[in-house]
Amino acid sequence: MMNAYNMDSTAPPILFHAACRRKEKEFWETVKTHLTYKGYYDKFPTPRLLREAMDEYRSIHLEPPLDATGKPLPYPAMTSKADIIDREAIETIDAHALGAPRVLAYEDMYKLVKYLTGECNNDVERLRAIFRWIASQNLKQWHDEVSFNRDSAAYYLARIRAKKANHNQLLQRMCSLANIYCVKIRGYVKGVDYGLGQELTECDSTWTAVLVDGAWRLLDVYWATCHRVHSGDSSWELIDDGQSDVSSLASMSSTPRGRLNISKTEYAYNDYYFLTDPEQFIYSHFPVDEKWQLLARPITLEEAKKMALLKRNFFSIGMDIVSHPRYIIECDAGEEQVTFSTPQDVKVNYKYELYVESDSDSAEELHNMSLDRYVFLEKVTKENLLNVKMRFPAAGKFKLKILAKEQEERSFYYTVTYIIDVLAPMENCRPLPKNERGEWGPGLDTQELGLEPITHDTGEVPAEDGKAEVRFGLTKPVEFKHKLVTGDDKELPHSVLQRVENQEAIFNIRVPEEGEYAFNLYAKEEGQSGEFPNVCSYLLKCEEEPEDKASFPDVGGDKLGPTDAFRQFGMQNISIMPALMLAPITGEVTLQFKLSRPAVFIPELLLHNNDGNKTDFSEYTMWDIVNGVATFYITIPRVGMYSLAIRAKPTVQSENFTPIFHSIIDAIIPKKQCLPCPQQSIDWPSDCHVVKPLTGVLAARELIHFEIEFPRAYELVATSGNGSKLLKKNAQGIWEGEVLSGNEDSVVTISVRHSDVDDSHYILTYKVIERDEIVGERLRQLDRYKDAVRRAEAFRDAGKLPKNFDWSKLEDIDEEDLEELVSKEISSRACFRAFIIFLDSLLLFR
Repeated sequence: MMNAYNMDSTAPPILFHAACRRKEKEFWETVKTHLTYKGYYDKFPTPRLLREAMDEYRSIHLEPPLDATGKPLPYPAMTSKADIIDREAIETIDAHALGAPRVLAYEDMYKLVKYLTGECNNDVERLRAIFRWIASQNLKQWHDEVSFNRDSAAYYLARIRAKKANHNQLLQRMCSLANIYCVKIRGYVKGVDYGLGQELTECDSTWTAVLVDGAWRLLDVYWATCHRVHSGDSSWELIDDGQSDVSSLASMSSTPRGRLNISKTEYAYNDYYFLTDPEQFIYSHFPVDEKWQLLARPITLEEAKKMALLKRNFFSIGMDIVSHPRYIIECDAGEEQVTFSTPQDVKVNYKYELYVESDSDSAEELHNMSLDRYVFLEKVTKENLLNVKMRFPAAGKFKLKILAKEQEERSFYYTVTYIIDVLAPMENCRPLPKNERGEWGPGLDTQELGLEPITHDTGEVPAEDGKAEVRFGLTKPVEFKHKLVTGDDKELPHSVLQRVENQEAIFNIRVPEEGEYAFNLYAKEEGQSGEFPNVCSYLLKCEEEPEDKASFPDVGGDKLGPTDAFRQFGMQNISIMPALMLAPITGEVTLQFKLSRPAVFIPELLLHNNDGNKTDFSEYTMWDIVNGVATFYITIPRVGMYSLAIRAKPTVQSENFTPIFHSIIDAIIPKKQCLPCPQQSIDWPSDCHVVKPLTGVLAARELIHFEIEFPRAYELVATSGNGSKLLKKNAQGIWEGEVLSGNEDSVVTISVRHSDVDDSHYILTYKVIERDEIVGERLRQLDRYKDAVRRAEAFRDAGKLPKNFDWSKLEDIDEEDLEELVSKEISSRACFRAFIIFLDSLLLFR
């Protein structure tokens, strides 16, 4: 046992003889032979490799080497820190240690140790009580060592403050009084003063190995007590932190180069350095004596110098190295990606800092350049990965630091640092589009708002042919805003449409040309006051020039589907079709809303032409209300992009129509035979449905058969230029009859009376034109249909149409279409002539 009163004693509690040495040598040879065979010496060490090597070592169950007194020699423990720590018991021990009366620090040290360990049941708990008490002491409160009892803890704390002793010596002193064997370990540390790649030459640091639970463990009470904070190394200059606008090196203040600026020591307890697992401890503490690494697969000094600089927070939050185990990364093409594994059940935000070497040629070359936005940081949630992709506009040395923050923490902490030696810049290197979050893709902020990524859980979104769709699942009502930004910070209007359908938030995006774009999404809980925070950002990449460069139609906003007024009307969208749709191959679209109260509607259908103008095709729409369901019938007369706006008001007497629903219809094939619909009156009655004719254009001087389903009507009258005729109600409750249409440019109207005392008023109007005009328009429409089908089939063959697009209802095109039109023309003319002859015969008979 070490001398209890000599703080500088380093004598280990280990007694060797020849047999011990031989057994120890055989032990290590067996371990190395087995791990070499398993390939653990073939790769450069990483935390995962060292951890797996420990697991493999534990699986062979070797007898530990002992010294002459029967105590274990230094060897890798068969259990980890998590295996021997009882968190519930530790909390009780900590509370007891932190509540120790201050007066005990001034008395003989054995009294303090007796108090601290009095409630403990084993060596781990006794060690913990001593460790936690020392780590809670702020040295600023201990001074004037002359006035203290020389065998008191206060005396030694004052000496530590005066830099005449250290924390680990005090720990070893108190452990000896508690009959806990411990050893002072000498070696190299990678602390705040350590620069990546520097030689590990100053072997003036010490820490402690303790024998508890039958095995040796490592700890550093000094590093658990406090940490030093420095203001930065002036040999490196920050060029990008993912959030601040760092415009150029010329705009940045600089301190004299080559000097490390230590600002202060902060006292804050950190539990990480208590019985730290050796595969983590080695990244900050490298002992002179290899066996005190306590690793099954020890690392060499050369490996220690080349290992990535991993900080305690890297291990605390559960990160691991996937791609680059060495601290220096050679980049010969100006692009590099570093990948880490991340914890599955820990909510963590990440950010980065990128530096350039101050006195390098790169710094001079970059001096007047915009330097930020060259790092792409994304989380791949489903695979528990963190990707950091970098692009470099100049050759030289750069430093990358990754920072992390758990959800409940206020500040970010450094986790890992690399040096990137860029041998050649990236060709045509351009900065990324502006992302205000720094992190790309869904993150902790996305998750906190209840947004669950459905289509893209990484930061990149391909925009094939300039189009992309992003979907989130919703767990609660959320309000959205968004921006689509180019690489030169230009915001693109009418390029994003949003809608909420089936508990999903859907964003459709169009970009006008090849390149990179930032889709920045802002959201907050519905009804919450305040600003919209940026909760997710995606990098859209369009690899080739889009064939269709047009943006979305302007629908008076960027939100599709039901408006707030829709909900105020008490309506429910029961449509099968989405608010942004590729029109069916039939050229017919139907929307349905379930109503809770009466309403009247006006649909507006606009074709948005390539020249920026709009063509009104509202006359190709109809609607009715049957059994409390409003149904809207839309026929598509031309190929193109349509906006459909449905407006409503409670009654005819109400003042203004209010927009309740917006939709975009992308039509690649129009309806094969398409004429305008009958024009409905503004007070179209409920439970009234037109069966025929459904085209609003009638041939002049022909008998037209009408069928209208309207059970509540008292009387329906059809009026043309040839007079009026009462329609008759048949057994099925449908009003029907034949009416002779009038001459060209006249109209046929349908009027209704609801009772025998009501006045009639018109509800439906048909236009009358020459049949030649109808046939001509149908032939022209047939030509449009044939051209559209050919184009659509070419798109399909090129893979530019959705795979689920239904082609089963595509109508054939042949000569029968023309023959049918001609036969109808001949038949209608013959019928008309026969009818005229019949009328003439009646006149003669009279």
